[in-house]
Amino acid sequence: MSERHLLAIDYGTQSVRALLFDLRGQLVDKSQVMVTSYTTPQHGWKENEPEAFWTSLCEACQTLWRTTQVPKDTVAGVVITTQRGTVINLDKNGASLRPAIIWMDQRRAAGLPQLSLFWRSLFKIIGMGDTIRYFCHEAECNWIAQNQPDIWARTDKFLLLSGYLNYRFTGRFVDAIGSQVAYIPFEQKTQKWAGKGDWKWQALAVKPRMLPELVAAGTTIGAVDAAVAEATGILLGTPVIAGAADKACEVLGAGCLTPDVACLS
Repeated sequence: MSERHLLAIDYGTQSVRALLFDLRGQLVDKSQVMVTSYTTPQHGWKENEPEAFWTSLCEACQTLWRTTQVPKDTVAGVVITTQRGTVINLDKNGASLRPAIIWMDQRRAAGLPQLSLFWRSLFKIIGMGDTIRYFCHEAECNWIAQNQPDIWARTDKFLLLSGYLNYRFTGRFVDAIGSQVAYIPFEQKTQKWAGKGDWKWQALAVKPRMLPELVAAGTTIGAVDAAVAEATGILLGTPVIAGAADKACEVLGAGCLTPDVACLS
């Protein structure tokens, strides 16, 4: 029986790479496609069409199959890791409503959401008022809701790039816990979306229905269907596995596995 492999798709800021690993974690082969589709509509802004993410991902995969000697049928699963903090708005049919806002984008929301008296008083007492205001200004969802209210009203799902690519692969709105690095109502301590009474639901325009299902990294979230197989060259039925954000994967790959080990990047 041929040795089994894993296909990792790493969608970074500068490039997207398709990487084949053996089951010992050794890199066997790879391809790389540079990302040249970003646009700057205004000074300090950075955007990309969601479809451009998918197109370049498919190109990276197809390039890999043209150059590697590794048989496709040895790939036991595919996992996606992406840049953090890039957000995408989808309508109720799963179509994109606007270009993705890239993590390095510098636009800021102007008006602040009105937190309840309880939360305003608490944050003032503990000296966190400025921090909370910064959080509200930085949140991309707040900028879109304030400046493009028609688009925000039509937004059915608000996803990170990882969640969007998982959707393109599986048809499911699902994302890994390890990918939740952004201005969204995620609670690090519980590893879940924030609870109903959490202040973040008041500070952010996003609603619970707009967010994907969360699963642990390593969870099988679907399988490659016929359309994805044709676009990427990955064999039909290949399991799709939930990954994690690029820096989280980097930390693990660097051997930072216990609390006494640090990783500087």
